[in-house]
Amino acid sequence: MTSATGAIPCGIEGVNASWLSQALGTRVDAVRSEQIAQDSGFSSLLYRLYLAGADLPATLIAKLPALSEARGGMEMMGGYAKEVAFYQRVAGRAPMGTPHCHVALIAADSPDSVLLLEDLADWDNADHLAGLSLDRARCCITHLAGLHAWSNDPANADALEAFPSMNSPMLRELLPSAFGVGWQTYREHTATRVPPTVATFAERFAKHAPTALKALTERATLVHGDFRADNLFFAGDELKVVDFQFAAQGVGAADIGYLLSQGLTTAVRAGRDEELLREYLVRLEERSVSDYSFDEAWRHYRFAVAYLMLLPVVALLAAANMPERARQLCMTLIDRAVTTIDDIDALEVFE
Repeated sequence: MTSATGAIPCGIEGVNASWLSQALGTRVDAVRSEQIAQDSGFSSLLYRLYLAGADLPATLIAKLPALSEARGGMEMMGGYAKEVAFYQRVAGRAPMGTPHCHVALIAADSPDSVLLLEDLADWDNADHLAGLSLDRARCCITHLAGLHAWSNDPANADALEAFPSMNSPMLRELLPSAFGVGWQTYREHTATRVPPTVATFAERFAKHAPTALKALTERATLVHGDFRADNLFFAGDELKVVDFQFAAQGVGAADIGYLLSQGLTTAVRAGRDEELLREYLVRLEERSVSDYSFDEAWRHYRFAVAYLMLLPVVALLAAANMPERARQLCMTLIDRAVTTIDDIDALEVFE
């Protein structure tokens, strides 16, 4: 099947040898598909394609929109369009490692889209549940600084036009309004002690969201928006990053806050927030971004840690239909975020 344009497959059945031959510009004699990452993807379907033909990689990864209710939310956020735009406009230009993109297409008349990406099967996909090591976190900080500094260069301003501000109605109003239901699910199942100040903040999350997003968009930096371990692939000191559906314009410390507060275990992160944020600022300075002071970045970092708890909390709305690992992951990430908020006194910035 293809979309109404006839050019975009709207299901894996349409990713056949004929379509691939046209999309890749070389003959594909046969293709076999295998669905992967079924326990970690929420808004997209991923397939490994086994290709037969001359001058072809043995395998590619096909990424298509989900067929579940998660698709509607991602469409409303423009996630599929943003990811295609990232591969078309940013990947290969910015100093952030990404898989080679062979095809990045989206239909003009619908959100049907398709990505054909380098298969990173030989790379080590980090485990968000286990958390990143300190060395890998520092590697991530270097790559994030590269992307952020690149986007601050006026010569690359054209690439940012495809990415809206983080301060969108979806993130400011719609998702925060659903926060309470997910938070209740979390409280019913967590064994982690929630400090009273954090509990009160969470109960009034929708009220605080606009304040956080106003702060988190005081700078127009291109941020990844979902920089978590499951989206990271390592090979020694090299890193390649995937999943750009949450890419947006905001402050760079938003990516750092999300990475450290949810991507590291408490044992690895505790006591290192300021140290690692300062390291990020050093990496920015190495790339000629010297106007982001520690005080400003620390304020942004604390807003980000508090606000971005939203992502795993809202994901719990689908807890009843989640694979067990996905449900456990959401619970673990919220546990880590709650602890970080308390550790760094993040709620002080809302006063």
